[in-house]
Amino acid sequence: MMKADGIDRIRASEVRGASPRVAVIGAGIAGLSCARELASFGFEPVVFEASERLGGRCSSQATPVGWFDDGAQCISGPTKLASYVAPRPDEFAPLHAWTVPSRPRDDALIGKNVSSHEDDEEPSRILKLMGTVGVPSMLALANAIARTIEIRLCTPIEHACRRQGRWLLRYERGDIDEDFQALILALPAPLAAPLAQSSPKLAAALQAVRYHNRWVLLLGSERPLGMPGYREFQGSPIERIAAMHSKPGRRADLPQRWFIEADEQWSRRHAHSDAETVADLLLDNFRAQLGRPVMPSFLRTQHWKNAYVQAPAAAPGLANCLWDSNARLGVCGDSVVASRVDHVHRSGVELAQTVAIALNTRCKPAIEPTGRPRPANVLVGENAGL
Repeated sequence: MMKADGIDRIRASEVRGASPRVAVIGAGIAGLSCARELASFGFEPVVFEASERLGGRCSSQATPVGWFDDGAQCISGPTKLASYVAPRPDEFAPLHAWTVPSRPRDDALIGKNVSSHEDDEEPSRILKLMGTVGVPSMLALANAIARTIEIRLCTPIEHACRRQGRWLLRYERGDIDEDFQALILALPAPLAAPLAQSSPKLAAALQAVRYHNRWVLLLGSERPLGMPGYREFQGSPIERIAAMHSKPGRRADLPQRWFIEADEQWSRRHAHSDAETVADLLLDNFRAQLGRPVMPSFLRTQHWKNAYVQAPAAAPGLANCLWDSNARLGVCGDSVVASRVDHVHRSGVELAQTVAIALNTRCKPAIEPTGRPRPANVLVGENAGL
């Protein structure tokens, strides 16, 4: 269990004499962002996560050939995540810009360290900014965000009900003997819907959401492959590739590491294929794109069943989160916004602001990461439509 420490809070006497407790189910970026914002408003959030690690699709795997980011590859839009992750002494910043050479031949210069001045030494190189990434992995970024909030891993919540103005939770080992004033669902819609039955409108909205699945191949190669650090494809079973070794803060003494993501149609056709078959087929397609043999030193597949939302529960442009004020139940993440790190982050932030207003705490103004005021636009109570 990860305990809160060092977070600045509003005094309990300023929040109805006590700090309201809020249960956040799901420790992806949406849930972690919501919890961090709730803590800044004087709440005591507790984040419950079914798996043994944080991050959701900001996921990474440790392998014999080094770390792979096996989900989201970078953060491509504005966020306030950097404000959550001040580096500790003798650490790199957990969030750093990722640039890749625009010419494939430059990819042989691998393992660039974040403190390197390589780019200054070669002014002729053309670099493309991909976004920002976690250092030394996307998982490390999630862990840094979670440092100051309470996280309960390996705690899959199986039932949630509202009774006498409080939310009661149950997991596989029994009831959680704690009361929560509000409940936040930061989960894919198929997992969130069974927990939202106290709000018929929210439950119905979540049940209508559908996702695309994706197959991913993780490939290690002792020999440089001469591919760009990031590339997207059209009309191919492979949708995109990303070079782990081109990201900042990664070790330079390890083999090249490639993230290879199949496209939606191919992944759907092979939804029930076994991992070995998928690995062989994607490797053959990767070789075809490269145009020469590849002798991998490492292969592993990952199947994301809820990879990308097809149509979020909220109409585009109308809301970044859902909130039922009667049930004190909220939903954030890619159940209601596009499956991008910056979008789910903003969804979590806006839901925290909405909860703070609804529970009558002293709330900071709603500010976008760009600094512009942004009103919360959410589903509230019985009179709101979807």
